[in-house]
Amino acid sequence: MDGLSELLHAIRLTATAYIDAQLSEPWAVETPPRAAIAARLASRAGRIIPYHVVTQGACFVQLKGQPPIKLGADDAILFPHGDVHVLGSHTGIRPLKITTENVLKLTRPDSIATVQYGGGGNLTRLVCGFFACDEQLSAQLIERLPRIIRHRSAAYSAGALLPASNSAERKAVEPGFGALLAKLSELAFVDAIRAYVESLPEQEGWLAGLRDRYVSNGLALIYGSPGAPWTLDSLARAVGTSRTVLTEHFVRCVGASPMHYLSQWRLRVAADLLGNTDRATKLIAESAGFGSTAAFTRAFKREFGVPPARWRQGHRNARHSATHTGRARTAAHPQGA
Repeated sequence: MDGLSELLHAIRLTATAYIDAQLSEPWAVETPPRAAIAARLASRAGRIIPYHVVTQGACFVQLKGQPPIKLGADDAILFPHGDVHVLGSHTGIRPLKITTENVLKLTRPDSIATVQYGGGGNLTRLVCGFFACDEQLSAQLIERLPRIIRHRSAAYSAGALLPASNSAERKAVEPGFGALLAKLSELAFVDAIRAYVESLPEQEGWLAGLRDRYVSNGLALIYGSPGAPWTLDSLARAVGTSRTVLTEHFVRCVGASPMHYLSQWRLRVAADLLGNTDRATKLIAESAGFGSTAAFTRAFKREFGVPPARWRQGHRNARHSATHTGRARTAAHPQGA
Protein backbone atom coordinates (compact mmCIF):
# COMPACT_ATOMS: atom_id res chain seq x y z
CA MET A 1 0.00 0.00 0.00
CA ASP A 2 1.59 3.28 -1.07
CA GLY A 3 0.19 6.70 -1.89
CA LEU A 4 1.94 7.31 -5.20
CA SER A 5 0.85 3.98 -6.68
CA GLU A 6 -2.77 4.53 -5.71
CA LEU A 7 -2.73 8.09 -7.04
CA LEU A 8 -1.25 7.03 -10.37
CA HIS A 9 -3.97 4.41 -10.62
CA ALA A 10 -6.69 6.93 -9.71
CA ILE A 11 -5.70 9.48 -12.35
CA ARG A 12 -6.11 6.85 -15.10
CA LEU A 13 -2.74 7.42 -16.71
CA THR A 14 -2.64 6.08 -20.26
CA ALA A 15 0.04 6.25 -22.91
CA THR A 16 -0.90 7.17 -26.46
CA ALA A 17 0.87 8.01 -29.72
CA TYR A 18 4.24 6.47 -30.46
CA ILE A 19 6.63 7.99 -32.99
CA ASP A 20 10.07 6.71 -34.01
CA ALA A 21 11.81 9.95 -34.97
CA GLN A 22 14.94 9.40 -37.11
CA LEU A 23 16.67 12.78 -37.21
CA SER A 24 19.89 13.55 -39.07
CA GLU A 25 22.10 16.61 -38.45
CA PRO A 26 21.36 19.44 -38.71
CA TRP A 27 17.78 19.41 -37.43
CA ALA A 28 15.46 21.14 -34.98
CA VAL A 29 11.73 20.78 -34.32
CA GLU A 30 9.21 22.60 -32.12
CA THR A 31 6.30 20.73 -30.57
CA PRO A 32 2.65 21.86 -30.84
CA PRO A 33 0.75 23.34 -27.86
CA ARG A 34 -0.56 20.90 -25.26
CA ALA A 35 -4.14 22.18 -25.47
CA ALA A 36 -4.36 21.53 -29.20
CA ILE A 37 -3.14 17.94 -28.80
CA ALA A 38 -5.36 17.26 -25.77
CA ALA A 39 -8.48 18.51 -27.54
CA ARG A 40 -7.97 16.13 -30.49
CA LEU A 41 -6.03 13.20 -29.06
CA ALA A 42 -7.54 12.74 -25.59
CA SER A 43 -10.40 15.19 -25.11
CA ARG A 44 -11.92 13.21 -22.23
CA ALA A 45 -8.60 12.99 -20.40
CA GLY A 46 -7.95 16.73 -20.32
CA ARG A 47 -4.20 16.65 -19.68
CA ILE A 48 -1.43 15.63 -22.08
CA ILE A 49 2.18 15.02 -20.98
CA PRO A 50 4.73 14.75 -23.83
CA TYR A 51 7.82 12.57 -23.44
CA HIS A 52 10.88 11.53 -25.45
CA VAL A 53 13.33 8.66 -25.03
CA VAL A 54 16.70 8.94 -26.82
CA THR A 55 17.52 5.55 -28.34
CA GLN A 56 20.53 6.58 -30.43
CA GLY A 57 22.81 9.59 -30.66
CA ALA A 58 22.28 12.84 -28.74
CA CYS A 59 20.31 16.06 -28.93
CA PHE A 60 19.43 19.25 -27.08
CA VAL A 61 16.05 20.14 -25.62
CA GLN A 62 15.02 23.63 -24.56
CA LEU A 63 12.06 25.45 -23.06
CA LYS A 64 11.60 29.13 -23.80
CA GLY A 65 13.57 31.23 -21.34
CA GLN A 66 15.57 28.28 -20.00
CA PRO A 67 19.06 26.97 -20.84
CA PRO A 68 19.29 23.97 -23.19
CA ILE A 69 19.69 20.45 -21.80
CA LYS A 70 21.81 17.88 -23.60
CA LEU A 71 20.39 14.37 -23.81
CA GLY A 72 22.20 11.16 -24.65
CA ALA A 73 21.23 7.57 -25.35
CA ASP A 74 18.90 6.07 -22.71
CA ASP A 75 17.88 9.52 -21.44
CA ALA A 76 14.15 10.08 -21.07
CA ILE A 77 12.60 13.50 -20.64
CA LEU A 78 9.04 14.35 -19.60
CA PHE A 79 7.14 17.64 -19.69
CA PRO A 80 4.53 17.34 -16.90
CA HIS A 81 2.90 20.69 -17.73
CA GLY A 82 2.87 20.07 -21.48
CA ASP A 83 5.15 23.01 -22.33
CA VAL A 84 5.99 23.69 -25.95
CA HIS A 85 9.65 22.80 -26.40
CA VAL A 86 12.37 22.66 -29.04
CA LEU A 87 14.49 19.59 -29.80
CA GLY A 88 17.55 19.89 -32.01
CA SER A 89 20.94 18.53 -32.98
CA HIS A 90 22.45 21.88 -31.98
CA THR A 91 21.17 25.02 -30.31
CA GLY A 92 20.35 28.10 -32.38
CA ILE A 93 18.81 26.27 -35.34
CA ARG A 94 15.46 27.62 -36.51
CA PRO A 95 13.04 24.78 -35.73
CA LEU A 96 10.43 23.21 -37.94
CA LYS A 97 7.09 23.69 -36.17
CA ILE A 98 5.22 20.40 -35.89
CA THR A 99 1.48 20.86 -36.37
CA THR A 100 -1.26 19.17 -34.41
CA GLU A 101 -2.47 17.61 -37.63
CA ASN A 102 1.00 16.15 -38.29
CA VAL A 103 0.89 14.41 -34.91
CA LEU A 104 -2.66 13.13 -35.39
CA LYS A 105 -1.85 11.64 -38.79
CA LEU A 106 1.03 9.71 -37.27
CA THR A 107 -0.59 8.40 -34.10
CA ARG A 108 -1.79 4.81 -34.03
CA PRO A 109 -2.57 2.91 -30.83
CA ASP A 110 -1.04 -0.35 -32.06
CA SER A 111 2.19 0.68 -33.79
CA ILE A 112 5.11 3.08 -33.80
CA ALA A 113 5.03 5.51 -36.73
CA THR A 114 8.37 6.36 -38.36
CA VAL A 115 9.38 9.94 -39.19
CA GLN A 116 12.59 10.96 -40.96
CA TYR A 117 13.86 14.53 -41.03
CA GLY A 118 17.09 16.50 -41.20
CA GLY A 119 20.12 17.32 -43.28
CA GLY A 120 21.62 13.86 -43.74
CA GLY A 121 24.37 14.01 -41.10
CA ASN A 122 24.82 12.03 -37.87
CA LEU A 123 21.66 10.22 -36.80
CA THR A 124 19.69 10.67 -33.59
CA ARG A 125 16.67 8.48 -32.88
CA LEU A 126 13.89 9.24 -30.41
CA VAL A 127 10.81 7.40 -29.28
CA CYS A 128 8.23 10.17 -28.76
CA GLY A 129 4.76 9.99 -27.30
CA PHE A 130 2.20 11.40 -24.90
CA PHE A 131 0.68 10.41 -21.60
CA ALA A 132 -2.96 11.31 -21.05
CA CYS A 133 -4.62 11.62 -17.65
CA ASP A 134 -7.59 13.28 -15.97
CA GLU A 135 -6.97 16.96 -15.32
CA GLN A 136 -8.90 17.21 -12.04
CA LEU A 137 -7.47 14.09 -10.42
CA SER A 138 -3.89 14.56 -11.65
CA ALA A 139 -3.62 18.18 -10.47
CA GLN A 140 -2.54 17.11 -6.97
CA LEU A 141 0.55 15.48 -8.45
CA ILE A 142 1.26 17.41 -11.66
CA GLU A 143 1.04 20.90 -10.16
CA ARG A 144 3.90 20.01 -7.82
CA LEU A 145 6.20 18.65 -10.52
CA PRO A 146 8.83 20.75 -12.33
CA ARG A 147 8.39 21.75 -15.96
CA ILE A 148 10.97 19.14 -17.01
CA ILE A 149 11.85 15.76 -15.51
CA ARG A 150 14.95 14.10 -16.91
CA HIS A 151 15.48 10.42 -16.13
CA ARG A 152 18.15 7.96 -17.21
CA SER A 153 16.71 4.49 -17.68
CA ALA A 154 18.43 1.66 -15.82
CA ALA A 155 19.17 -1.60 -17.61
CA TYR A 156 16.04 -3.76 -17.98
CA SER A 157 13.79 -0.93 -16.77
CA ALA A 158 10.61 -0.09 -18.67
CA GLY A 159 12.29 2.97 -20.15
CA ALA A 160 15.13 0.83 -21.51
CA LEU A 161 12.77 -1.84 -22.86
CA LEU A 162 10.55 0.67 -24.68
CA PRO A 163 13.13 1.45 -27.39
CA ALA A 164 13.83 -2.27 -27.77
CA SER A 165 10.18 -2.73 -28.78
CA ASN A 166 10.82 -0.50 -31.78
CA SER A 167 12.46 -3.01 -34.11
CA ALA A 168 12.05 -3.52 -37.82
CA GLU A 169 10.37 -6.87 -37.17
CA ARG A 170 7.62 -5.16 -35.16
CA LYS A 171 6.59 -2.53 -37.67
CA ALA A 172 3.64 -4.64 -38.72
CA VAL A 173 0.67 -4.76 -36.37
CA GLU A 174 0.95 -7.67 -33.92
CA PRO A 175 -1.77 -8.90 -31.55
CA GLY A 176 -1.31 -7.15 -28.23
CA PHE A 177 1.48 -4.85 -29.42
CA GLY A 178 -0.50 -1.72 -28.59
CA ALA A 179 -1.03 -2.94 -25.03
CA LEU A 180 2.69 -3.73 -24.71
CA LEU A 181 3.66 -0.22 -25.83
CA ALA A 182 1.14 1.37 -23.48
CA LYS A 183 2.25 -0.59 -20.42
CA LEU A 184 5.97 -0.05 -21.06
CA SER A 185 5.38 3.68 -21.52
CA GLU A 186 3.27 3.94 -18.37
CA LEU A 187 5.88 2.04 -16.35
CA ALA A 188 8.59 4.35 -17.69
CA PHE A 189 6.52 7.32 -16.45
CA VAL A 190 6.20 5.72 -13.01
CA ASP A 191 9.96 5.07 -12.92
CA ALA A 192 10.70 8.72 -13.68
CA ILE A 193 8.22 10.07 -11.10
CA ARG A 194 9.46 7.72 -8.38
CA ALA A 195 13.07 8.66 -9.07
CA TYR A 196 12.17 12.35 -8.85
CA VAL A 197 10.29 11.89 -5.57
CA GLU A 198 13.20 9.93 -4.09
CA SER A 199 15.60 12.74 -5.04
CA LEU A 200 13.74 15.38 -3.02
CA PRO A 201 15.08 16.65 0.31
CA GLU A 202 13.54 15.23 3.48
CA GLN A 203 11.32 18.27 4.19
CA GLU A 204 10.12 19.15 0.69
CA GLY A 205 6.34 19.14 1.22
CA TRP A 206 3.64 16.96 -0.30
CA LEU A 207 5.79 15.04 -2.80
CA ALA A 208 8.45 14.19 -0.25
CA GLY A 209 5.60 13.28 2.11
CA LEU A 210 4.95 10.31 -0.16
CA ARG A 211 8.05 8.80 1.47
CA ASP A 212 6.54 9.25 4.94
CA ARG A 213 5.13 5.88 6.02
CA TYR A 214 2.01 7.26 7.73
CA VAL A 215 1.23 9.85 5.07
CA SER A 216 1.81 7.45 2.17
CA ASN A 217 -0.36 4.75 3.71
CA GLY A 218 -3.07 7.27 4.57
CA LEU A 219 -3.07 8.70 1.05
CA ALA A 220 -3.24 5.19 -0.40
CA LEU A 221 -6.44 4.53 1.56
CA ILE A 222 -7.94 7.89 0.57
CA TYR A 223 -7.10 7.49 -3.12
CA GLY A 224 -8.07 3.81 -3.19
CA SER A 225 -11.42 4.12 -1.38
CA PRO A 226 -12.53 7.77 -1.28
CA GLY A 227 -16.19 6.85 -0.82
CA ALA A 228 -15.59 4.65 2.24
CA PRO A 229 -17.12 5.94 5.51
CA TRP A 230 -13.78 7.08 6.88
CA THR A 231 -13.42 8.74 10.26
CA LEU A 232 -10.16 9.95 11.73
CA ASP A 233 -10.28 6.95 14.09
CA SER A 234 -10.82 4.37 11.36
CA LEU A 235 -8.21 5.93 9.06
CA ALA A 236 -5.61 6.02 11.84
CA ARG A 237 -6.33 2.39 12.77
CA ALA A 238 -5.99 1.29 9.15
CA VAL A 239 -2.66 3.12 8.87
CA GLY A 240 -1.48 1.63 12.17
CA THR A 241 -0.95 4.73 14.27
CA SER A 242 -2.81 7.14 16.53
CA ARG A 243 -5.08 9.97 15.43
CA THR A 244 -2.61 12.50 16.81
CA VAL A 245 0.41 11.09 14.99
CA LEU A 246 -1.47 10.73 11.70
CA THR A 247 -2.75 14.30 11.92
CA GLU A 248 0.70 15.68 12.79
CA HIS A 249 2.31 13.92 9.83
CA PHE A 250 -0.43 15.02 7.40
CA VAL A 251 -0.31 18.65 8.50
CA ARG A 252 3.49 18.72 8.24
CA CYS A 253 3.71 17.04 4.82
CA VAL A 254 0.39 17.76 3.14
CA GLY A 255 -0.55 21.03 4.82
CA ALA A 256 -4.01 19.77 5.84
CA SER A 257 -5.57 17.34 8.29
CA PRO A 258 -6.42 13.83 7.00
CA MET A 259 -10.18 14.50 7.02
CA HIS A 260 -9.86 17.85 5.28
CA TYR A 261 -7.65 16.28 2.63
CA LEU A 262 -10.18 13.44 2.21
CA SER A 263 -12.96 15.96 1.67
CA GLN A 264 -10.92 17.81 -0.97
CA TRP A 265 -10.11 14.58 -2.79
CA ARG A 266 -13.75 13.49 -2.76
CA LEU A 267 -14.69 16.75 -4.47
CA ARG A 268 -12.08 16.14 -7.18
CA VAL A 269 -13.44 12.63 -7.70
CA ALA A 270 -16.94 14.06 -7.95
CA ALA A 271 -15.81 16.71 -10.46
CA ASP A 272 -14.23 13.98 -12.57
CA LEU A 273 -17.48 11.98 -12.56
CA LEU A 274 -19.54 15.05 -13.39
CA GLY A 275 -17.32 15.92 -16.32
CA ASN A 276 -16.87 12.44 -17.76
CA THR A 277 -20.06 10.51 -17.03
CA ASP A 278 -23.83 11.00 -17.25
CA ARG A 279 -24.32 9.69 -13.74
CA ALA A 280 -26.96 11.48 -11.67
CA THR A 281 -25.72 14.00 -9.10
CA LYS A 282 -27.27 11.97 -6.28
CA LEU A 283 -25.31 8.86 -7.28
CA ILE A 284 -22.09 10.86 -7.64
CA ALA A 285 -22.59 12.31 -4.16
CA GLU A 286 -23.06 8.83 -2.72
CA SER A 287 -20.08 7.27 -4.51
CA ALA A 288 -17.84 10.18 -3.44
CA GLY A 289 -18.73 9.59 0.20
CA PHE A 290 -21.08 12.51 0.91
CA GLY A 291 -23.99 11.85 3.24
CA SER A 292 -26.56 13.70 1.14
CA THR A 293 -26.97 15.48 -2.16
CA ALA A 294 -27.52 18.77 -0.32
CA ALA A 295 -24.27 18.42 1.65
CA PHE A 296 -22.42 17.55 -1.55
CA THR A 297 -23.89 20.52 -3.44
CA ARG A 298 -22.89 22.96 -0.67
CA ALA A 299 -19.34 21.58 -0.47
CA PHE A 300 -18.96 21.54 -4.26
CA LYS A 301 -20.12 25.15 -4.61
CA ARG A 302 -17.67 26.28 -1.90
CA GLU A 303 -14.82 24.57 -3.75
CA PHE A 304 -15.65 25.35 -7.38
CA GLY A 305 -17.83 28.46 -7.09
CA VAL A 306 -20.84 26.97 -8.90
CA PRO A 307 -23.27 24.10 -8.18
CA PRO A 308 -22.54 20.66 -9.70
CA ALA A 309 -25.08 20.90 -12.56
CA ARG A 310 -23.70 24.23 -13.76
CA TRP A 311 -20.11 23.01 -13.44
CA ARG A 312 -20.94 19.92 -15.52
CA GLN A 313 -22.52 21.98 -18.29
CA GLY A 314 -19.64 24.46 -18.34
CA HIS A 315 -17.09 21.65 -18.47
CA ARG A 316 -18.83 20.00 -21.41
CA ASN A 317 -19.22 23.28 -23.26
CA ALA A 318 -15.53 24.03 -22.84
CA ARG A 319 -14.50 20.58 -24.04
CA HIS A 320 -16.77 20.79 -27.08
CA SER A 321 -15.45 24.26 -27.91
CA ALA A 322 -11.82 23.15 -27.65
CA THR A 323 -12.39 20.14 -29.89
CA HIS A 324 -14.35 22.15 -32.46
CA THR A 325 -11.76 24.95 -32.47
CA GLY A 326 -8.91 22.48 -32.99
CA ARG A 327 -10.64 20.86 -35.94
CA ALA A 328 -11.61 24.18 -37.48
CA ARG A 329 -8.06 25.50 -37.18
CA THR A 330 -6.67 22.37 -38.83
CA ALA A 331 -9.17 22.61 -41.71
CA ALA A 332 -8.39 26.28 -42.30
CA HIS A 333 -4.61 25.96 -41.92
CA PRO A 334 -3.58 22.33 -42.51
CA GLN A 335 0.10 23.18 -42.56
CA GLY A 336 0.03 25.79 -39.76
CA ALA A 337 1.53 25.59 -36.30
